Amino acid sequence: MKKEFRVGDKVEAEIESVAFGGDGVARVRDMVFFVPFTVDGDAGVVRIMDVKKTFLRGKLEELVTPSPWRVLPKCPYYLRCGGCQYQHIDYSHQLELKKNQVVESFRRIGRFPSPPVKDIHPSPLTFGYRGKAEFHLAERRGHPPQIGFMDVNGSRIVDIERCEIMDETINATLTDLRRDILAGRTAVESGGTRIFWSGMNHDQLQSGEESGERKITRVVKGRELEVPAQGFFQANTALVDSLVDTVCEMSALTGGENILDCYCGAGLFSLFLAEHARNVFAIEIDEDAVRAARGNFSRFGYPGALVFEGAVEDVLRGPLNDKRGTMDVILIDPPRTGCDKDVLVALAEWKPRRLIYISCDPTTQARDIRYLVDQGFLLQALQPFDMFPQTKHIEVIALLAGC
Repeated sequence: MKKEFRVGDKVEAEIESVAFGGDGVARVRDMVFFVPFTVDGDAGVVRIMDVKKTFLRGKLEELVTPSPWRVLPKCPYYLRCGGCQYQHIDYSHQLELKKNQVVESFRRIGRFPSPPVKDIHPSPLTFGYRGKAEFHLAERRGHPPQIGFMDVNGSRIVDIERCEIMDETINATLTDLRRDILAGRTAVESGGTRIFWSGMNHDQLQSGEESGERKITRVVKGRELEVPAQGFFQANTALVDSLVDTVCEMSALTGGENILDCYCGAGLFSLFLAEHARNVFAIEIDEDAVRAARGNFSRFGYPGALVFEGAVEDVLRGPLNDKRGTMDVILIDPPRTGCDKDVLVALAEWKPRRLIYISCDPTTQARDIRYLVDQGFLLQALQPFDMFPQTKHIEVIALLAGC
């Protein structure tokens, strides 16, 4: 089969769909062909860039017939910067594609013939929604330093003046950083990064770094939450309130429940569940996030909430082991890689009445939920959120009934 195709060959291709990850998918002589920056309905000439045993990768050389869903990208760095994959696709179609990708992930990886996927919750802002940015920096002898994001191959920095999906206060901070570097007021370390948060100017961020300040505040549903300055927090400032509302609705608390929030971060979800629960327990491995979560619970009147520092599997089998079988609702919001097998085994042993699984990767989520369902859980609902417009990423909240 490999002999039929060679790197550098050009072939005509029609894009049939868009796969999870953002690449358009065509079929050329019974071979699957992945072509980035295309969309279903596109037809054109594609250059073969890589030949594998069961698939090809290519680059669109000539667009002969554009898809009806194709639009002009807003960003001048698009096609080079690795941050966005869908700016060439009409937003309404982005939502349709992402819902289909969740369905396909749960069919193919989770082996659910008819996964209960709801319509995706759109973002109120399709640009300018990100409240956090991590810029890469590099010195260049005889030239201004590079400040930007890694390219589509992840090997070079794309120097940018602004980012269209960032909150405008972040773009203003980027401008100030460039000014201070050129004026010699701020040093550049090649290979380093700078984290910017919306609503904070360069002077505030610089002052925080110099003083060793490790916390910032984010406003969610009218409350100011303390979060780690170098840590994780939901990126979409326009949609985080709705994300929290959905978790609260799925939890269906009446005031007498025990809840456990695994991978709790600064306590984003459990902080809003606490007022409707009897007891709150939380687990987080990051030391700064643990301190932030404890402070948030105390500040908002829930000093009885217990936050344990450590890996989820270690805490479940250690300090919290005597609570096994007593949790009404367990939340899990693991990293993109999903849950370790030990965590899944422990969750099945704990037998909560409800399990809510929040994920930014439906493929690893589908894998984990397949295991949980095999242990007796029932998958009841999958609610996608478009937390990352213009990109390949999808957030999904899953509701499972306990075993």
